[in-house]
Amino acid sequence: MTSLDEQIKIIFEPIKLDSDYDFELPDLTKEIYINVESNVALNGFLFEKQENVNLMVYFQGNSKNLQNFLDNHHMVLNWGYTVLVTDYRSFGKSTGTLTGHTQMYSDADKVYDYAIKLGYKPQNIILYGYSMGTSLAGYLASYRKAKSVILESPYSSISEISWVGNKAPNFELNTVERAKRIDIPTLLVHGNKDDVISPDHSQRIYNNLKTSRKKRIIIDGGGHGDLKKRPEYKKIINNFIDKY
Repeated sequence: MTSLDEQIKIIFEPIKLDSDYDFELPDLTKEIYINVESNVALNGFLFEKQENVNLMVYFQGNSKNLQNFLDNHHMVLNWGYTVLVTDYRSFGKSTGTLTGHTQMYSDADKVYDYAIKLGYKPQNIILYGYSMGTSLAGYLASYRKAKSVILESPYSSISEISWVGNKAPNFELNTVERAKRIDIPTLLVHGNKDDVISPDHSQRIYNNLKTSRKKRIIIDGGGHGDLKKRPEYKKIINNFIDKY
């Protein structure tokens, strides 16, 4: 059986940051910490767009840290919503170590609870997952109330990713099963040239969704990690959220 350390190396590529690492934060953004256990805290950003009542809870991909979010996914902050994003355990300034999907789901719950404590109502919370983060957004969407859920380049389960297979049993992260309980508006976006997570993953999730308020968009020529850079992407997101 593959050891936990080996499993983590197969599916995660975290880069640690010193606790005093100084992010160059965009305007309206502050650094926060969310306590998930007595001695474990997730480092995050809160971008407050006060004229919009909706909060987007954003779950990241499997590599690097929040600096990568600022470098390559910062366009999320230009979509018009307040945004809450955190690093996973052992990523960036976040403490603790990863042990499996149950722990990751528990941490996602704590992030959602933090959003509620900020004063946002469930009907104003948008769950957003990119790549690795799609399973966490899908998990919350399967039993927590929210306005909608958006899954960018999602995988149906870790074991169905061709380069992982059965090598990471601690991290089941099975979104296709949870989809059967997702009954809120759901948008799936995938690139037809994605060579990391093939588009058939999002099709399986789409087919299993409980909700009828669902949409799957395939972006021609889109790869993995480059969809947000498309000029039409912001409109795709805004139109879906505005519809519901």
